[in-house]
Amino acid sequence: MCMQDDCEQYQLNRRTFLGGSAGSLVSLAASRVGPVSSEHQASPETRILDSPELRNIERGRVLFKSDGKEIDGYLARPKAAGKCPAVLVLAGNRITEEYIPNTCAALALAGYVGFTPNNYHAVPDSAKTVAQINKALERWTEDDYMRDCLEAVMYLGSRPFVDPERIAVLGFCVGGRRAFLTGARSKNIRAVVAFHPGKTTAEEVAKLKVPVQIHHGTQDRSVSIDASRVLEKAFRRRGTPVELFAYEKADHGFLAYTRPQYDPSSAKLAWRRTVEFLDRNLKQKS
Repeated sequence: MCMQDDCEQYQLNRRTFLGGSAGSLVSLAASRVGPVSSEHQASPETRILDSPELRNIERGRVLFKSDGKEIDGYLARPKAAGKCPAVLVLAGNRITEEYIPNTCAALALAGYVGFTPNNYHAVPDSAKTVAQINKALERWTEDDYMRDCLEAVMYLGSRPFVDPERIAVLGFCVGGRRAFLTGARSKNIRAVVAFHPGKTTAEEVAKLKVPVQIHHGTQDRSVSIDASRVLEKAFRRRGTPVELFAYEKADHGFLAYTRPQYDPSSAKLAWRRTVEFLDRNLKQKS
């Protein structure tokens, strides 16, 4: 299965991001996880990786197992004692793109454990072009991705600092599609957030009953907002709680400050709505 995100412009070296000792959190506060595009060198508003508040969180590389193999990922969590609600973050590209660990760190600042698994672990570091990446993934099926996603949910719920009864999943692009599928297949997911999700049929998510929030730009050139509108109607017909927010003139990847499509005002508004949604569904008593 090919990567569905516009990855050719944004390839980063995994070693830049995933250096450090295996199996434990490694502090990355002293270095950037990856380069910010030259257009946005002046500290984008939604970038928090240099925030002094990060002294209150722990973050870095972790390993978990899926299908008998060790897979890497990135985890950020509040340092405070106790069990926190958690959010699984599913990227539409390799997790070395800085806005993905930034998302995990932002979740930690909001009181969540943010964890992103490397769903593209089958891609070697030597793969630089879209053709090379898709070659590495040509035998990779949706079931392979979903196995890793579901194992990541179980790993997250098993952490001593996570409340396993309060887990959500958030995804970008094809990761948004997989967020829907994970929510439909895992009994441990309490809420789903999808940013400009890859096309998903109503039949594929017929079992998704938990609250859903969708963010989509009206000028998305990769996945039309019409696809999300169709899915929203299907959710409403079957009684699944759903919110769809449209962002005028925003393109695909508008939250990703590493990209030319970054839209600061839409990104800030979408993130505020995301945290409020998570708070309602994971922190407030039902």
